[in-house]
Amino acid sequence: PGEHDFLKGIQAKSTRGRTFKNERQRGQAVDTSIKTVEPINQEVLEEVSAIQQAYQESRGPTLLDAHRQTVQETKLQQVKNKDWTWSRDSNLDEGRRVDKNALHMVLGGASTELKSKFQGSLGR
Repeated sequence: PGEHDFLKGIQAKSTRGRTFKNERQRGQAVDTSIKTVEPINQEVLEEVSAIQQAYQESRGPTLLDAHRQTVQETKLQQVKNKDWTWSRDSNLDEGRRVDKNALHMVLGGASTELKSKFQGSLGR
């Protein structure tokens, strides 16, 4: 929806010629005269553009634009709060760089405890 607009099709400047052969059928002569397309009347173009303008003004923002705006507002609110609240849904793709201090804060002493419980050799 919204991707194809009927009114834009009306405003096309020229028509596309046929691509098949023009051959004689049953002995009739072939019409080889080239017919030109008359330009569209200026009044009709103005009326169509007025209809398009009224249509655009009557509709609100698209759902995608509204969603982008709400996401941007929530990000701005999170930046203002400056609390360290991490959620998988909203922050998993953000940044994508490993912060060593944050990693050490999250893992704590887990690496030394794992080494004491499990032996690190592969040769067994």
